[in-house]
Amino acid sequence: MSGAILVENKLHHEYWRKTTKPTIAVTGATEQTGYEFVNCIDDNAGTSFKVSGGQAVITITFDAQKIMNGFAIYGHNLTKDQGIKIEFDANTSGDVDGGFFDGTDVYTSTYKPADNSYKVFGANFTDTTSFLCRRIKITTIGWDSDSYISILSMGMWVNEGIEISAPYTPPFFATQENAMKRNNKGNPLLSDVRKVPQKLKINLNQYSEADLYSTLNYTKQASALDDYTKSTINGETKNFPLVELVGYYASRHPFFIMHNRSKSGTLAEQKAERDKMYFCTIDKSMAQPRFTSPTIINWSFSALGYMS
Repeated sequence: MSGAILVENKLHHEYWRKTTKPTIAVTGATEQTGYEFVNCIDDNAGTSFKVSGGQAVITITFDAQKIMNGFAIYGHNLTKDQGIKIEFDANTSGDVDGGFFDGTDVYTSTYKPADNSYKVFGANFTDTTSFLCRRIKITTIGWDSDSYISILSMGMWVNEGIEISAPYTPPFFATQENAMKRNNKGNPLLSDVRKVPQKLKINLNQYSEADLYSTLNYTKQASALDDYTKSTINGETKNFPLVELVGYYASRHPFFIMHNRSKSGTLAEQKAERDKMYFCTIDKSMAQPRFTSPTIINWSFSALGYMS
């Protein structure tokens, strides 16, 4: 199945890992103390962003244009009637009023969860659609003082050349563990229910060595692995090839994996498929790609995945 991986959180790396940070302005509803917006871009699921209630507008201004094609959210309590609106501008003049959506109407500029199960949700646009963003405006829709987001990741989904093969656990439902505890007299205490991560075996296969080392940039190339932005790794900024980009970020930072980038069916069916994703961390270590024939390379690595 054709999947996608969001490995580089531009919001996190631009703010937390660079000397020249983007400016972040919050207007309308105010941030709650201890729940500022930067908490949802720190890649830490233990912190979150809340507002005082009402509609907040967060404007992020970068030092230069950043190319993006989608986002993902993990760790939230938003219902299907609550969400965020995302707009962008390629420069810093005038109002921020560009819709952050694709031309197929699978997505619109306002994003909400599909249901009230608090599952991961986000958007990965078409192969050829990406946006040069100098400013991003995020507006909260329908939030109250209890609404929160823990992880917001925005950047470039690696959405070509990612063919996920079996064995792989699809994101059907979030598994839970129920432990019955007793006190010193043997009387039952309240049950302890917690989320259990899925052990995922992510298999990316049928590459040539040239595919893995193909430079990822803004324009179409002979290889399907294309249209990715310059990234910064260990102080070096350039267009990194797929193997370096995924190998570096996924081994060090949490990432999102989309089960199936559906390109068929009704718009609702396509969106429902693309909403099936995991928030992941590498399980122990990340394996290198290996040859399975004289010319074909498969890349398989283990991860722990959460749905909600």
